[in-house]
Amino acid sequence: MNKKYLSKVVAIVVSMMLSVSFVGCNKTEKTTSKSGEEVGGNFNPTGYPIVNEEITIRAFTQIDPQSKDFNEMKILKDLKEKTGINVVYECISGSIWNEKKNLVLASNELPDIFLGGGLSDSDVIKYGSQGVFIPLEDWIDQYAVNIKKVFEEDPSVKKSCTAADGHIYTLPYVDGYEPEDVTNHMFINKTWLEKLGLSVPTTTDEFYDVLKAFKEKDPNGNGEKDEIPFTYRVGNVYNGDFSLSGAFGVLDGPEHVMIKDNKMVFSPMEEGYKEYIQWTQKLYGEGLIDKEIFTQDQGQYLAKGKMDVVGGFVIYSSDNMVGEERADKDFMVLQPLEGPNGDRLWGRYVKGIRPHKVAITKENQNVEATIRWIDEFFDEEFGVESHLGEIGKVILKEGDKYKVATPPEGVTAAQFKFENSAGPFAPGIVSKEVYRNRLIQNKSAERKTKAYELYDEFATQNPLPIMSFTNAQLNEIATIKADIDTYVEEMKAKWITGQSNIEKDWEDYKNTLKKMQVDRYVELYQEAYDLYQKQ
Repeated sequence: MNKKYLSKVVAIVVSMMLSVSFVGCNKTEKTTSKSGEEVGGNFNPTGYPIVNEEITIRAFTQIDPQSKDFNEMKILKDLKEKTGINVVYECISGSIWNEKKNLVLASNELPDIFLGGGLSDSDVIKYGSQGVFIPLEDWIDQYAVNIKKVFEEDPSVKKSCTAADGHIYTLPYVDGYEPEDVTNHMFINKTWLEKLGLSVPTTTDEFYDVLKAFKEKDPNGNGEKDEIPFTYRVGNVYNGDFSLSGAFGVLDGPEHVMIKDNKMVFSPMEEGYKEYIQWTQKLYGEGLIDKEIFTQDQGQYLAKGKMDVVGGFVIYSSDNMVGEERADKDFMVLQPLEGPNGDRLWGRYVKGIRPHKVAITKENQNVEATIRWIDEFFDEEFGVESHLGEIGKVILKEGDKYKVATPPEGVTAAQFKFENSAGPFAPGIVSKEVYRNRLIQNKSAERKTKAYELYDEFATQNPLPIMSFTNAQLNEIATIKADIDTYVEEMKAKWITGQSNIEKDWEDYKNTLKKMQVDRYVELYQEAYDLYQKQ
């Protein structure tokens, strides 16, 4: 054989052997997960980094308008270094979110994850059933130790995440700040009480007497009858009247349903609601309630608090209404009033579980790594950092306690927080223990906590949970609710302002609601509640 030819053959064979050798070295070994998917050797089921070689995940992200670009946020850059996962955030804020979200969901160019919230119940059910959002329960069970711990410690969190079809498509932000569950309180002008020699009212009758004195005895001392004894905004969760009917054994709310003896009832058809309306009409008719409760916007409402004309009001925190100085000097928390039948209730909302903060789409090729990345937000320390602020900058750690730092001059507390954290626009948890035992709060938060402690024993222990509905149920609820909402609000205004008489109208009112399918509306909520209890 020709030596030159033989040399060429040997060179080709060696080259092929080397190629095979290099292919073998670079080949990714794969294992099979419990869910039946192959898991790449680049992924580490435990420990850090999560991946040996960097991967990139695209996140379509809702952020606060005051927020810093997530791509430039230090805590998220640090998370990239720890995990090996490079998340590229497309950050959207404000009113354009829904439009852009809908366009993305309708397109063939999905991100790997939706982050920050902004997904509706309808979005989750629709796109979960279509396979756009993937079920997460198997991945959580296999790789998400922090999420599993949260589920085990508080089963209501898992229930709130579980869709009507039994799958988990999204994960929430669990905010353990309990005062958020009671969204408002009553406040009364203690300076006026002292000036007029009045005791703090504890019943609806005593409250009536106090308001009458506020109206007639010039407690602000200016010689004019300009006092507004009591004010609120009808139908507002934070500044409104939904819980005032608790003195008559009924709690109203945006959904107009409450749980009574483990059954859903339509609050504005309960006898206690009728009694509440009659009491309110008496106060309104005698000028003891602000004539603008049905019409004032938030700006008008808050402006009244800046003048010495208001005797009592309903709001999230008194300093929001009257400012820091007068919140302590002139006003006090007024506990829920006791009604004529001994009822003393106040509304509680499940504000601590904020759903749909993250979803993984079918385009994601690294689900096991992504679920471990999401799981980081459910770690206690990173939960604090990602939601309350960067540790060492916004949150100062002193032993086992966290202290909120003072913002730099010219920077508001909100700006300081959102420039250095995702705030509520991320999944994860800040536990009750952090708030109770470790977080040293600012003055406003301390004031809110004290108000909550005075209300906790009266706030319902059975609030409406976060329940899952099918799309068909959601559509039916929306259709019925549009009519009954309008009618309930219309009749409430007529009765309170004296344009109509609830005693004469009551039976016709209930019959009209039945014609509007209120019974079916309640039944739909009952179906969802029954499912929630079984999950």
